[in-house]
Amino acid sequence: MLDSDSLVVDSVSHCFNHTPENHKHPHAQVWDDETYEMGAKILPDGYVPSEEVFYRDHQPEELARLLFLESQIDYSVYHSLPLDDYFHDGYVSREKGFEFMEQNPERVSMYVDVNPLEDDAGDQIEEFAAKDGVEGIKFYPARYQNGNDLSLQLTEDAVWPLLQRVADSEVDTLAIHKFIPFATAPVRYFKPDDIEDAANSFPDVNFEIIHAGFSFVEETVLAMASHDNVYANLENTACLVNTRPRKFAKALGEMLYWAGPDRIVYAGGATALHPQPPIEGIRNFEMPEDLIEDYDYPEVTQDMKEKILGKNALRLLDKDPEQIKKDIEGDKWDQLRREREESGDYPADPWSTYEADSALASDD
Repeated sequence: MLDSDSLVVDSVSHCFNHTPENHKHPHAQVWDDETYEMGAKILPDGYVPSEEVFYRDHQPEELARLLFLESQIDYSVYHSLPLDDYFHDGYVSREKGFEFMEQNPERVSMYVDVNPLEDDAGDQIEEFAAKDGVEGIKFYPARYQNGNDLSLQLTEDAVWPLLQRVADSEVDTLAIHKFIPFATAPVRYFKPDDIEDAANSFPDVNFEIIHAGFSFVEETVLAMASHDNVYANLENTACLVNTRPRKFAKALGEMLYWAGPDRIVYAGGATALHPQPPIEGIRNFEMPEDLIEDYDYPEVTQDMKEKILGKNALRLLDKDPEQIKKDIEGDKWDQLRREREESGDYPADPWSTYEADSALASDD
């Protein structure tokens, strides 16, 4: 929670499985390594995990400690991933997400992955959308199959009918990975060119584009400017506030200039990334004066920061912030936070809750 008593909402968290046993495709190890190397580039010194911490099958309890003890996050949206063409469990399994949500029902919602190429993809959307705590569906823009990288753009024949299934379901948000290419899939698959047609045709569906601002900024902000159902999710991008602040400032400035502050949401990207540095970075961020003068970007106010760090996500999730505050007051994590605040150990040091089983057990 921020000093202003405003909730911090993390719009993407994961329990990754970075173990060799999880590899299904020859490129899987490279993918693991590239994920680690990206974190090393965009996280500040002291927040890059050790290889021992990173290369493991991360568990829900570890994720919870990372979010609720090592950062100021009050509420998180877990995203499972449909990457079972590369990893046996999809890289971030649904099962761990449901476990995480069951353990922390007042603090966690979930976006569930669906592979559009599966014969029962539409039925999966309907089934998962009906589950308690599920607030969205997650798609990826490419798939490896029979030796080829296949496009899964929203406008593809295999995908388009599923947008209607989302529109007819009990959720109203579709999250789409964009902007950061993976494996050998062509970069063009990660452009947001398909978002506008989908947003036009399905005005009652919110299209939450993940990693917004990391690349293809101009296309992103124009889609946001002309469609009030397109949201920018800052997973990975938010980390740039500390390590590439000018790039972050320009990306955020373009979003604010063209689309305003109401459809931009913070995401921490745990467990691949540490979620606390971007919270602190956004909280302390000031738009550079030369960018205000040269590009007419707005100053970033306290109200804008509170929207990006939590209020916008809660509105997207249709959650009442005051009710969440009541629900989490006095829970396990609130009590542990208060104890640590008294001892000066909150937020806990980065990755410290991963260090030893004995240290973890002491808080139970």
